[in-house]
Amino acid sequence: MVGKTILHYKILEKLGEGGMGVVYKAEDTKLKREVAIKFLPHHISANKEEKQRFEIEAQAAAALNHPNIATIYAIEESGDEVFIAMEYINGVELKDKISKAKPTIEESITIIEQVANGLGAAHQKGITHRDIKNSNIMITPTGQVKIMDFGLAKVRGVSNITKFGTTLGTTAYMSPEQARGEHVDQRTDIWSLGVIFYELLTGKFPFRGEFEQAIIYSILNEEPEAIASVDKNLPAKLDNIIGKMLNKDLNNRYQNTDELIKDLKDARTQKTEIADVVKTIAVLPFDNIGSDQETDYFAEGLAEELIINLSKIKEVRTISRTNSMRYKGSEKDIRTIGRELGARYIMEGSVRKFRDDLRISIQLIDVSGGVQLWGETYKGKIADVFDIQEKVAKEIVEALRLKLSPSEKIVLEKRATSNPEVYDLYLRGRNFLYKVSKNNILVAIQLFKKAIKIDERFAVGYAGLSEAYATQYYFFDKTDQLLDNAIDAGLRALMYDPSLSEAYAALALAYYNKKSRTEAFTAGQKAIELDPNNYYAYWVLGRIYHSTDRDKDAIELYKKVIEINPDFYAAYSDLGVSYEKLGDENGQKQVLELLMEVYPRYLSDHPDDARAHIVYAIDLVKVGKINEAKEESKRAIELSPEDSLMSYNVACLYSRLGEKKQGIEYLQRAINLGYTNFEWLKRDPDLANIQNEPEFIELMKDK
Repeated sequence: MVGKTILHYKILEKLGEGGMGVVYKAEDTKLKREVAIKFLPHHISANKEEKQRFEIEAQAAAALNHPNIATIYAIEESGDEVFIAMEYINGVELKDKISKAKPTIEESITIIEQVANGLGAAHQKGITHRDIKNSNIMITPTGQVKIMDFGLAKVRGVSNITKFGTTLGTTAYMSPEQARGEHVDQRTDIWSLGVIFYELLTGKFPFRGEFEQAIIYSILNEEPEAIASVDKNLPAKLDNIIGKMLNKDLNNRYQNTDELIKDLKDARTQKTEIADVVKTIAVLPFDNIGSDQETDYFAEGLAEELIINLSKIKEVRTISRTNSMRYKGSEKDIRTIGRELGARYIMEGSVRKFRDDLRISIQLIDVSGGVQLWGETYKGKIADVFDIQEKVAKEIVEALRLKLSPSEKIVLEKRATSNPEVYDLYLRGRNFLYKVSKNNILVAIQLFKKAIKIDERFAVGYAGLSEAYATQYYFFDKTDQLLDNAIDAGLRALMYDPSLSEAYAALALAYYNKKSRTEAFTAGQKAIELDPNNYYAYWVLGRIYHSTDRDKDAIELYKKVIEINPDFYAAYSDLGVSYEKLGDENGQKQVLELLMEVYPRYLSDHPDDARAHIVYAIDLVKVGKINEAKEESKRAIELSPEDSLMSYNVACLYSRLGEKKQGIEYLQRAINLGYTNFEWLKRDPDLANIQNEPEFIELMKDK
């Protein structure tokens, strides 16, 4: 072939050969430039149907114009040969670069960033590469990365160009879904890029075997060795990124390259030698191993208190309670949990509480090496719980070799109360507050009140009471007195302890609902300053931005809420509203798809949250699941039969469905139960189908 001229391409030399064709360097005699031309295998070029599919996908790939993608110039035919003319890259394959010398951490990040940028451009046009590997990436002498060979590319909505195999791609770089012959999308490319990143940093493949089936078994069933175990000089931050890229669950992997690039930039801003100075710790829910399962609240409360205490140390980053709680009762191994949470260190423990006796066992594990750094068992009475918490915090500080400032030492030694009964009432109250329902909130309020009656200077009790009142108003009861109560309790909490993030967050929500935007914004910012994991505060600030037409800013805050608490359905709903306001239909669609996963997960933990059931019902209508929507609305009414707002929402649901009689019946019920916002009722678009009905007009007389 070398020396021949085909059409206006003079073949100069052979560059390579693979399963999807032979590549030559050639001269384009018309345009006087060097090109690379790839001859397709005859099973494609000789088959009319496959050739047509290939042309469709090649045309889409040719439309890509990005500095990190090799440009496709033309699809040519000569006799029975079909070939692609593309940009000739004067450089070396990444495969060869790796074999000569291991890149530095900085070089590795730069390469991965450039590949991610190129893939992002392709993904935006609905194109998945499907064969990302080190031999398909070229590095120019100036360090520019070029992605080669979109020959296996898959265009969204177009069937595969090849039918002779279902697991296309090179084995070592295959994602689990590719190995199983399942549907692939952009997250498949992110997996393959994760394999390359691992290879760049360690010089090894994450999934290895003596033969192809052994490699596939490893991909499907085994976890790769942490990079920090392979090389102690590699920062844990990069281990977390690779862990997310190589997550076997598509939904826990990076969902797009933008997310990946953001984390890579964050990793680059940290100097390698101090990248792990800030220790990331996840405190998992403690196991209740006592005979009384009703004491779960105590075990969970202890873990939460440790999270709060550790979050006040500058050199420690804690994973939020809500994210850690997802692993209650999980059978996943510690390394997997650490990867999914992005935590280098995991704390786990067990609690046995019987009457006044207490036994607590705790251990701290370095996920990167699977090594226990510290472990201890404490025995005593309930009254000793404060001493135990203080000892645990100090032991962790020593185990991680943290340096505490004088103020941090004071914070760790400070006790919210010295009364074990008050502390027990507080933990019970928090437990009810987290199980959001109208009745549970009322119980929480009574427990917090009882606690602060015994200890009138119990700051966190006032903070809990403030949050309970604000939550009751927002979700269940629009009585203005509740907001006044929330503000009063929040201010009392800060009077006794001005460092309570939860008090500021509760005040932010209360002020927001009182339309006091400035006070709400100030309180929300202060809550986040004191506790970066306070998702409640991010959510309130997002709502403030939304109400002031700063929806782009609101969207970023809602995303932060979801990052901290993936099950907080209200943030998803509000995110969808902001996308709708900006006219972003794709964003709305994505949020709705996520909500269909979030609601069942949330309701399995909060089955008595009537408001969640009715909001779920309304969203089920949007995706056409009518019967399920009606069942959810019935459940909502069963849980809150006297809640006027619940009946009003059910009326909206039936109105949307065009079932006018039921809509008006539930509207009548809402008014009978005390619904009074008649001006909104007359213009609510959800009621548009019934607002001209005679029964509706009669209902609105004199209102």
